[in-house]
Order: sequence, then C-alpha cells, then structure tokens
Amino acid sequence: MKALVYHGPAEKEWESKGDPGIERPTDAVVRIDTTTICGTDLHILKGDVPTVTEGRTLGHEAAPSRTSGSTANLRRYTWRRCGSRA
Repeated sequence: MKALVYHGPAEKEWESKGDPGIERPTDAVVRIDTTTICGTDLHILKGDVPTVTEGRTLGHEAAPSRTSGSTANLRRYTWRRCGSRA
C-alpha cells in the first residue's frame, strides 16, 4: 500500500508500506476504503508542529472496514493503527 510520509517542512513522498498482520488475539486487520489528510496534517507539512519528526505517516481521517481478526477491540485498534495517536 502507499502512504504519504513527512520528510520535513514542505517535503513529502508517497512511499510503499508493508501489509499489516495479526500480532495479538485482540488485533484486527482493517481495509481502509478511503483516507485523507486534515488541518493538523497541513500544519505538520508547513513545519508548524516541531514534535513531528521525519518519517511520520500522514493521513488519519480514515473510513475502515474489518477484513479479519477480533472485533472486540476493533475501535481501539483502528484508532491506534490508523489514528493520529499511532
């Protein structure tokens, strides 16, 4: 899959990322049907958020659907893996 990766103010690249996998019994793999960046990502791209370092994957506004794994912690998993708290 492709991801938008931050490499410094005004520097970004589309990069290939590996497919996710099940690591724990509570994990779930989700398919991201669509995603986008938000205002926070725009501030990051401008260099306004100094705590964000090079290599951060941008885009946390996602519309996922489960493809395999546990549904017990799907909401937490989706936020942890796809959200800005990752």
